[in-house]
Amino acid sequence: MHLSINKKKIYFYLFTFVFINTLFNINQISKFSNIFKLEYININGLNVDEENSLRNDLELFKNQNIFLIKNNHIYSILDDFKQIESFKIKKIFPSKLNIDVKKTTYIGKTMKNGKVYFIGNNKKFIEQKKINIQPNVPFVFGNFSIEEFLILQNNLKDNNFNLDEFKSYYYYKNGRWDLNKKDNITIKLPFTNDEQSLKQYKILEDEGKIYKNSIVDLRVPKKIIISYE
Repeated sequence: MHLSINKKKIYFYLFTFVFINTLFNINQISKFSNIFKLEYININGLNVDEENSLRNDLELFKNQNIFLIKNNHIYSILDDFKQIESFKIKKIFPSKLNIDVKKTTYIGKTMKNGKVYFIGNNKKFIEQKKINIQPNVPFVFGNFSIEEFLILQNNLKDNNFNLDEFKSYYYYKNGRWDLNKKDNITIKLPFTNDEQSLKQYKILEDEGKIYKNSIVDLRVPKKIIISYE
């Protein structure tokens, strides 16, 4: 009889211990969660309008446990913000998120589906209406990829061209370019070996043999044809 009573007491005490311990743990977890809720998002590197727009997209992380917020979820939102070229994210415990942003530079603008887009150095098309200050960049015509345009610009820089001298670029379906300079010189590049052609043009320019309002045709291999408007 005494054994049965003792067992009941043991079970009662055990149940009571587990119950109290569970309540304590729940209370501790609740306190932990409240302490580490994300309350502040600090964004550096954007203007006021851009910052407000990005902050609205990041609001979904507010009041979440900062330990449980996955960086790749933040990355996906920042990657969709087309003005951004690179960024750094730092969690500052217990409740702050710090985001340092580097904006892309604009290397041109173009028309797509009736809308004007700026071309970012981050290989993205940014709709004109999303940019407050309109940069003075050349217009790029044709159905080109940004990668192709960047290759062309890198070739120009490698051959000591000043990119500020160009007012427009024309891309043709066969993959070649025409370049229009601000002094009304048109450079017609070939389908292939455009880098070698640019070197040939630069030699003539440095020798003072290229004049304003001229068309320099480099499409024929080993020939340079210069005509005047």
